[in-house]
Amino acid sequence: MGRSDSSAVATPAFGIDPIQARAGALHEVTLDLFAADDSSEIAGKLLTAAGEVVAVDGASLWVPRGDTLECRGAIGERRERLSGAAVPSSQANEPLDGEGDVAVLATGVAVAGRLVVVLRVTRSRSGTDGFTDVEQETLRQLAAAAGAAMESTTRLATAKSAAAESERDLQLITEMSREITSTLDLDRVLRSVVNLANRAFDFDRGAIALYEHGVCDIRAVAGADAVDPKDPALQDLAVRAAWAAGLGEGFYLSDRSDPASDAERTFVQVFGEDLERDGAMSGLYLPLKDEEGIVGILLFETSHTEFATTRQRDLAAILANQATVAVRNARLYHQVPLAEAIGALSARKEAILGLPWQRRIAYAVAVLVVIVSATIIRWPLRVSGNDPVFRPLWRAEVRPTFPGVIDRVFVREGMTVERGSPIMHLRDDELRAQRDGAAAAVIAADRAASIAAARGDAGEERLERVRSDVLRRETDLLDEQIRAMLVRSPVRGLVLTARPEERAGTYADAGDLLATVGRTDSLELEFGVDQRDVTRIRSGDDVRLRVTALPQQTFTGRVTSIASIGTVGDASVSFPVRAVVGNESGLLRPGMAAYARVLTEPASLLGRLARGPIRAVRLLWWRMWS
Repeated sequence: MGRSDSSAVATPAFGIDPIQARAGALHEVTLDLFAADDSSEIAGKLLTAAGEVVAVDGASLWVPRGDTLECRGAIGERRERLSGAAVPSSQANEPLDGEGDVAVLATGVAVAGRLVVVLRVTRSRSGTDGFTDVEQETLRQLAAAAGAAMESTTRLATAKSAAAESERDLQLITEMSREITSTLDLDRVLRSVVNLANRAFDFDRGAIALYEHGVCDIRAVAGADAVDPKDPALQDLAVRAAWAAGLGEGFYLSDRSDPASDAERTFVQVFGEDLERDGAMSGLYLPLKDEEGIVGILLFETSHTEFATTRQRDLAAILANQATVAVRNARLYHQVPLAEAIGALSARKEAILGLPWQRRIAYAVAVLVVIVSATIIRWPLRVSGNDPVFRPLWRAEVRPTFPGVIDRVFVREGMTVERGSPIMHLRDDELRAQRDGAAAAVIAADRAASIAAARGDAGEERLERVRSDVLRRETDLLDEQIRAMLVRSPVRGLVLTARPEERAGTYADAGDLLATVGRTDSLELEFGVDQRDVTRIRSGDDVRLRVTALPQQTFTGRVTSIASIGTVGDASVSFPVRAVVGNESGLLRPGMAAYARVLTEPASLLGRLARGPIRAVRLLWWRMWS
């Protein structure tokens, strides 16, 4: 950037005092800086304004980073070289490499006493010795104006943020009040209270306890649908809640290791070990009280210190006040439920009678259609199966006929084998040696018989022939035993035994189980049916099931048998039911978890709904009059 543009602004017109002209330009620039919305915009305008109040060749902005300055923006001929450069802070007022013989002036911009940026300007020394005192003062005033503008925008942003935060708090309070008061169910009110607190601040454990019959019990825990009163951690929490509620005033334990008040010190002294065991470093305890007394306590604990700001504690106090009102209303509602129900029915009746007759007829027709549909339309009743288990429909066990050491395994788990396929081989070296010896003895006996016949010794010949026959039968027996050392599959199917190759080198006795081979193209599904529903199931009923591994696919099967003897469980009796499920695709495997339903005889919706009450009435009648 040459001096032509900036000098034109900084050079006064004919007949105007240069100092007055520079003051006027500085005033205009200051107004422009204060009109900016954020610090980034102010920094950009400051960079441009430097050439409007002082004649310069180049200007740049540098951000302090420890003992160095980093260039974040520049104008002029060397702007591309300066962008991103870093120099020691001590060289800010000195010419940099490549700038030549230039005059340098650097001035800092401070916000709230902290240096945030350095304005650095340069111009050629030709015809001048440097920047005059007036120019230096003008740049300092420009930097001061930029700092004031930045501080103003910061304060304005803080004020806007506080206003926005207050508006968010008001919206949050409104949402809390609407959700808490939207129901008169006490348990739902308590769960809503502890869960709504998550919107105001973060905590590790939040709970609400109520006083009932003089006992303080935890009734709701944040993030949990139910509360186990026997949980030791909740029992300890209930004791702390009762102690805190007994104070009658809320208190904030900011740091367990450094309690700030007498109540906090006493609380830590009594429950310090419990807090350490539960990992609680700070907590907020707010009693639920009104003019009638204390109904409970709302408490929050966390593993961090100073977990709640003053604003967040105020929001929690408002939540506690709303919870107190909601708990009182819910308890009052449960004390007079009949009056409430009668009033609701009366209001509903008046509302229906106030409708136009055409709409009442339309509603009556709709109700009639629903009743007819519920009584006439029938579809199969689904009976659930308990603990379904897949098994191979047919399987055979592979066992050796003779004992021996397994030296070879020909199969792996899941391998398909044909009938007669080799499974394992037992070591037969000793048997082969015995067989070879017997074969040699046969040959020797035959030769001896021939020699005796040649001599005409009939007795000796007959004896050797008998001995040869005995040895030949022994040889055949040994051959059969050697063939039996190769254990084969009795059927076609899959190898179901896990890791059969690990049997290599082990000893197997005659009859030991070596492997199991089964068919998996069809599987047997066994599941339990409750005694109340077992009479509805018949052989041949359709079975619909899904497995966890393939939740999007439904498999079908048919009931094949129903056990005559039930299995007694913890609370009921169930009867095993077996079904055959086709598995041609091989997607189902034995041991998979399944969810089964049996489609029994059709029933209407009304029949389904009335089935349970009718059974209960019949049993009650029988018990009373039998």
